[in-house]
Amino acid sequence: MKKFAALVGLLGVLGVLPAHAAELKDVFGKEVPIGKGRPTVVLYANKGTRDELREHAYQFVYDVRAVKPIVVVRVDLRDVPGLFKGMAKGEIRKSHAESLGLMRDLFQRHGESPPPELDSSLFMVADNKGEPHQSVGLKKGFKTVYAQVLDPAGQELARGPFPQSAGTLGRAVAVSPTSPASARLAGVVR
Repeated sequence: MKKFAALVGLLGVLGVLPAHAAELKDVFGKEVPIGKGRPTVVLYANKGTRDELREHAYQFVYDVRAVKPIVVVRVDLRDVPGLFKGMAKGEIRKSHAESLGLMRDLFQRHGESPPPELDSSLFMVADNKGEPHQSVGLKKGFKTVYAQVLDPAGQELARGPFPQSAGTLGRAVAVSPTSPASARLAGVVR
């Protein structure tokens, strides 16, 4: 009887996980399409890692552009007092627009046109209580950006501190099942 109850409990938890992932919304209320056919790079950040993220993320995303991943920036708001969380979400919305502009500039500096899917490839999610950050071992006030690579079905392929593990993360994106066989990643050894 105990085994049956444990199995029912486990199935209940497993049944909730996909529903929770399907309900993930960004700061604009758009559904985040994790596990819907494209590889995903998830970057875990907070207000203290903003500069580090800006310094390294754009080039990383440019380097893996051949596989057309979606990029999800999960911003931990545990360090933001409750009265200011709304303002923080507004700042995240502004950051989204700035980030798209900087990515367009990066493509143009390399003599390329920004891909048409660029606008539908970046999602910024405000996490009020930081549960996703806690699930990957990040404590409140963490000092380093952390990243995960998920395959097109939403299964984890790699994780680690970012940018320290950028090579490993880039290789994981490159070998995701829908990656073109000829994908070349600048600065990433396959």
